[in-house]
Amino acid sequence: MPHTFPELPGWSFDAKEVSAGVYRVFGRDLPGRNVEATGLDPDALIEKCRRAALEIMAGVTKSSDSTGGKKP
Repeated sequence: MPHTFPELPGWSFDAKEVSAGVYRVFGRDLPGRNVEATGLDPDALIEKCRRAALEIMAGVTKSSDSTGGKKP
């Protein structure tokens, strides 16, 4: 079942065991941006991907708020 977070609308995160005790977490949003992590603790990997997605969204918000150096 995909994990979702209210602070990341449109994002979903899936954890899959790819080898004995090794997990891959993949997060994606509707426009196609994605984050991925592999390791031993699926909960920690989901948190790592959540933080990475928040950083992506912070960059998107910052660039869309920019006026490109032009004064209104």
